[in-house]
Amino acid sequence: MTMAHQAERPRILILTDLHPSAVDRLRHVAAVDMRRGLGEQELEAIIGGYEALIVDSETLVPDRTIEYGYRLQVIGVAGGSLDLVNVSAARSLGVQVVNVPDPLTLALAEQTMGLMLALAHRKRAVGLAGKTLGVVGFGSVGHEVAHRARAFDMRVLVHQPRLTPELALEAGVTLRELHRLLEESDYVSLHLPTSPETKGLIGREELGHMRPGAFLINTGSVQSLDVQAALQALDEGRLAGAALIVPEAERRALSVSHPNLLLSPRMEPQHTGIDRSQALNLAEHVLECLKRHLAGNPLSLRVAPLEHVLPHEHFDAQRVADLAARLEKETTLVNPPVVVQHKDAYVVLDGATRVTAFKQLGYPHIVVQLIDPRAGTLELHTWYHAVHGVSTDDLLDHLNRLAQCRIMPAPRDSLQPALDAGEAIASLLTPEGESYLVRHQDAEPLDALNALVKSYAAMGQITRTLNTDPALLRTEVPGMAALVIFPQFTLEEVLEAAVAGRLLPAGITRFVIPGRVLRLHADLDRLRSQEPLESKNAWLNELIAEKLARRGVRYYQEPVVLLDE
Repeated sequence: MTMAHQAERPRILILTDLHPSAVDRLRHVAAVDMRRGLGEQELEAIIGGYEALIVDSETLVPDRTIEYGYRLQVIGVAGGSLDLVNVSAARSLGVQVVNVPDPLTLALAEQTMGLMLALAHRKRAVGLAGKTLGVVGFGSVGHEVAHRARAFDMRVLVHQPRLTPELALEAGVTLRELHRLLEESDYVSLHLPTSPETKGLIGREELGHMRPGAFLINTGSVQSLDVQAALQALDEGRLAGAALIVPEAERRALSVSHPNLLLSPRMEPQHTGIDRSQALNLAEHVLECLKRHLAGNPLSLRVAPLEHVLPHEHFDAQRVADLAARLEKETTLVNPPVVVQHKDAYVVLDGATRVTAFKQLGYPHIVVQLIDPRAGTLELHTWYHAVHGVSTDDLLDHLNRLAQCRIMPAPRDSLQPALDAGEAIASLLTPEGESYLVRHQDAEPLDALNALVKSYAAMGQITRTLNTDPALLRTEVPGMAALVIFPQFTLEEVLEAAVAGRLLPAGITRFVIPGRVLRLHADLDRLRSQEPLESKNAWLNELIAEKLARRGVRYYQEPVVLLDE
């Protein structure tokens, strides 16, 4: 991949009829080729020359085709169904998949939300915000309903026995076994196709698992629901309301009525395919995906000056020394550190030990993988510390002598609100059920937090955990003296602290990063040299192009939990 090639506009291959306005929009930014009726082998022969592919819902895009498209960054589907695109394969290769719902999908999703609101408004003081929606069947309609429900500030649970393309694309969906979903949901929306597997799936037993006062909406196959059992649940007051969307012929055949039952005809669009506004919407999605990728290579890798690469947490000096000793004997950088660009710096999310070792060895540059937090796939969670190897009394006595902190007994139900309000830097739970708040005094909160962690780390051992139940931790961490619970940091707080040179304690942040690039094997001699940065990035782009052409780079789109070096 030469520097001249980098300056070229991206290339988009369109295999379907797309509204001319959308094609013109794409041509403002990219070189567009329109080819209808390509065979599988013909497509595989040319797909490697394109950054984007646009197809309709009737075009098969298997994993083999995606693999041949080694420069692909995005596949756009002009339609609601993703059934013919191997979404999982695309994601595993770092290729985004975007689509626009067809008119029928949108009509059914909006009709479902309308019925949910109608049922809610029949019961005074009942709304959607803060309630839990259970979506049974996560195809295109279920996906759109979930998307709209989140806009109403609803918690969304999903039951889907088989992986669907929509489920493979969805971030943050909470999967549930069917009975548990029914037990937890205030509203249950059914979106099941007609099939032997779904016939009678929701019957008397399943309805018995729904919480009293819940609402039921069936948008999918009428055969998936035992309507008589639903009527009985309405009669007995176990269901507060129900709504069925059915074709007009089936509606007449049902011949059922109930004061708390809504029957609605299925809305049918007057045309098929996607219209001008939907085509333009798809074009914008495709262009946005292309824009998010760094110029030069599709894996968001670049050579960066080490002076601008900053850790966000403290690191172990001995581990840095050990790694530096190994790097002096090695020839390649295997896994690049993961960073987020903030202001004029690259803040390290994973790889602080590597970065610090490179700095100690006098390297001017390092290869980094740049994550775009605007993509919505980066997650930041918090580890808690189970402290062991010291007695509870000794630990509390030691911490009470810290000048920067004040340990105060507090009711357990007051701990989390105090952390959320920023009134405490941590809370402590002991195996005996005692609870404490840790407040800062005579120090900045972050300085006090670092002093706290450094103090108990010097006394005993730390096991990171997500468990907040001391009784359960007794078996997980024998001899635990206390569980230390931290506030939930935001990414903005972490980045701002890093560029200000204020590091968080080690072992608190927990980043879940999809799209991890591994086994790059970049030449250390090249990185160590005084060659200009621009020249090194040109070399990196050539290296990646060569590896991508033969699938020599492994790109993990699924979330990876990064624990440490």
